Amino acid sequence: MNAESAELYRVTIRHRSDGAAGYEVFEIEAPDIREALTRTAERFPGQVVESADLVEIRAANPA
Repeated sequence: MNAESAELYRVTIRHRSDGAAGYEVFEIEAPDIREALTRTAERFPGQVVESADLVEIRAANPA
């Protein structure tokens, strides 16, 4: 992969709200999974910081 290409990653964050599971799902463009992790941390929704218990990052369109 060259430095200018970007992959699309799907991020799922599971959190608890009033005892029930809730999910935040969004996509991140990044050159690799490490950068996708960094960008996810920067975009992590403030309202779920205290109650998040699982974060999944995976290729949005696996080949």
